[in-house]
Amino acid sequence: MVGADDPVAARKVAGLYGALTVSTRLVSLRTAEMIKYACNAFHALKVAFANEIGTIAENLGVSGTDVMDTLCCDTRLNISPAYLKPGFAFGGSCLPKDVRAIVFRASRLDVSVPLLASVLPSNEAHLRRAIDAVLDLPASRLGIFGLAFKEKTDDLRESPVVVLLEHLLGKGREIRVFDPHVQLEDIYGGNREFILKAVPHIRKLLQRSAEEMLTWADYVIVAQKPSPEYQQMLQRTSVPVLDLTVLEQDLTETVVPELVRSGAAV
Repeated sequence: MVGADDPVAARKVAGLYGALTVSTRLVSLRTAEMIKYACNAFHALKVAFANEIGTIAENLGVSGTDVMDTLCCDTRLNISPAYLKPGFAFGGSCLPKDVRAIVFRASRLDVSVPLLASVLPSNEAHLRRAIDAVLDLPASRLGIFGLAFKEKTDDLRESPVVVLLEHLLGKGREIRVFDPHVQLEDIYGGNREFILKAVPHIRKLLQRSAEEMLTWADYVIVAQKPSPEYQQMLQRTSVPVLDLTVLEQDLTETVVPELVRSGAAV
């Protein structure tokens, strides 16, 4: 990584690493500083996570080494770029439940796990920021793309979008929702009970098509990663769009702007 104010200088410094079998990213100085802090914070986070898991395991008579060694064998989700992109809050029937379970078990063992205990409050704070951003929009009719906690599922349990809807309705916003995988008549069991209890008027809010929602809305909130087909539709619409799944500010820095935007590598 090379941070610089000047593209020419950046390329000259990057050239010093030409003999090495590494990829050099050219970024602005401020981005380089943030990358450095992010790397070391992540390293510290991993040490603290492994130590908390190991301590819980030890108190349960389980090998913490076996737990973490096996965890590291998963290079698709665990030791990988998966989940490491800024975006919307997490939800669903597994992550919140299991975080609560392991924190509760640690408390029964009288084991302090401040890192694990902070995960759900951190997620809730991030969701609150998203809610505030939507409430600040200059629009009365809001179209929401996505209702389930992630794409390609109709699982609504602990979906952060449901919490978003509750807050928006409570503030008097007009809402319409479209999720390509959610049709109320096809939802049953605990999933159906959850959404009807959380949003009793969900029948009136759900739209049959994205076109119907886009025609009605003054602003569209993307709360779930759209498929390529719907992504193109959202890009073509004249309706303003706020994408909660991508936290990326417009990079207007004067330092190496073309390199920052392109993520150029040498």
